[in-house]
Amino acid sequence: MQASRRFRAAAVAALIIMLLSACFPSGRNSGETNAVSVWMFPQGDDEVAIHAFEKAWEKENPGKDLKVVVYPEDQYQTKINTALVAHNPPDVAIIENADWMKVGYVKELTPYLKDWGLSVDDFNPGGLSRGAVEGNPKDGVYGIGTLLGGNVLAYNKKMFDDAGLDYPPADKSMTYQQYADLCRKLAKPDPDPAKNVYGCSMPEFSFGFYPIYGPDGHHAEGNMNSPELAQAFTVGAGLISDKLAPSPSVLDTVSETDLFAQGKIAMTWTDFSAVPTYEEATINFGLAPFFVVQGQDDFVDTWTAAWGTFTESKHPDDALSFVKFLATEGQKLQMQATADPPLSTKVAQEAGYGKDDPIKEQYLGVLQNARAQVFVPPGEDVWDPAEVLRLLTVEKQDAQAVLDEMAAGAQESLDQAWANWEKLDKGQFEQQVKEEQAQESPAPSE
Repeated sequence: MQASRRFRAAAVAALIIMLLSACFPSGRNSGETNAVSVWMFPQGDDEVAIHAFEKAWEKENPGKDLKVVVYPEDQYQTKINTALVAHNPPDVAIIENADWMKVGYVKELTPYLKDWGLSVDDFNPGGLSRGAVEGNPKDGVYGIGTLLGGNVLAYNKKMFDDAGLDYPPADKSMTYQQYADLCRKLAKPDPDPAKNVYGCSMPEFSFGFYPIYGPDGHHAEGNMNSPELAQAFTVGAGLISDKLAPSPSVLDTVSETDLFAQGKIAMTWTDFSAVPTYEEATINFGLAPFFVVQGQDDFVDTWTAAWGTFTESKHPDDALSFVKFLATEGQKLQMQATADPPLSTKVAQEAGYGKDDPIKEQYLGVLQNARAQVFVPPGEDVWDPAEVLRLLTVEKQDAQAVLDEMAAGAQESLDQAWANWEKLDKGQFEQQVKEEQAQESPAPSE
């Protein structure tokens, strides 16, 4: 038996080495020794921005060649993990995993910012936090994006006007209760689902904007089950139960975006990508920050694709040159290539982003309410706001009781996640990756 186990272990190890060698031949990942490799996942815009960056950087650097590779999002981190363990990473990539920064695979950019004429204060704090190990750019920046994305509220101005209601403020978040009060006044329920007009949507992810793990990310109990959050869930579930907000089953057949474009919902969320759809449908709409739990600060969830380079890049100078380009000239090009504002608030203001487009101008203004979310290491998997809403709307359970039970389980999971995070180093990371690869590899025959 022992010999058999040793044989299987040796076979698995050999298979891993063979797979790594096959995926990453000696030299460049792309097989082009002079190419600067850039890895990414789809950005939803046919990658028009990255190709604009590629063309402009190559023009500024004659003789240099960027090789852009786009992987499906669900494969992206596995591809990077495998490349890192093989000591053959791409030169530049979207830094999507905090583990890569923590254990030392990613080059810190902070020492270069001053020479590049940049400061962390130039950038939107919510978006820039995506490129920091624990979400705080003041502790070090490892990735800088070119675009600023955000989840905001969109509201139909005509429906508000018809109801004689004031528009939501653009510089301050409503509470769940204030949002619900507007929703009830705007809705036009009808027994015929085809004629029903919803007052709002109630996305389950919105509850995660509350500091459910506390201000330090360590305490689920007392935060995930706070009376204020329980009340917010009760308010939100009531809107769904009363058919004033679409249920998950409704949204399985028609999206919030389509409902809003059809004039069938008065308020919903958008990440700005739906704006062309609304404009094509001639919806006169405005934008506002997301609603929050009573007592919580104004909030807008923001993000970016944080570009960085790895310490084992085969072309470190060229890789750093391209990252610098993205952090500087790329901010301006982003506005030209797409409708998105740049991550740099300074560049957006200097360039007058949105000066000829009221919607863009309002979007940028709303995004100034951005806050970096509290960092929590990966591994806590008990928190499930969609399940909470289901239990409240379908099984009619009590929100406080549901959250009390969930918080107790989450605290145990959270404690373990922090313990794993604190001791994580490069050796442990590589061992994890190899174990995952072994699990996914077919077992050798006896």
